[in-house]
Amino acid sequence: MSTIYVEKLEIYTILGITEEERENKQKLIIDYWIDADISKAMMSDDIADCVNYRTVNKEILAIVQSSSYNTIERLLGILLELILSFDGVLHAKLKVAKPGALRYAKSVSVTAERSA
Repeated sequence: MSTIYVEKLEIYTILGITEEERENKQKLIIDYWIDADISKAMMSDDIADCVNYRTVNKEILAIVQSSSYNTIERLLGILLELILSFDGVLHAKLKVAKPGALRYAKSVSVTAERSA
């Protein structure tokens, strides 16, 4: 098994429970890891044998940019379901960080992982 890692994807969306959070888009930083068997792709050099991380990323962007959840946890669950829906994905881990969510803290993040 191998891991595809996408680091520090920055996306703006509505996320939170206060009036200000519901009115103004905020930056989220997303990291995700996809575990997959890439042995066939290593031999074939064919994108059809890969987990196409460009497609995964485009889907994540589309969901996050159009979303309006109250909690990081809900968004995290939706994104994990999405990643696991791609052929070849065996396991996924995701971290969603919300910079500036707490005074004196760089960010708040939630991490979760699931297997297909």
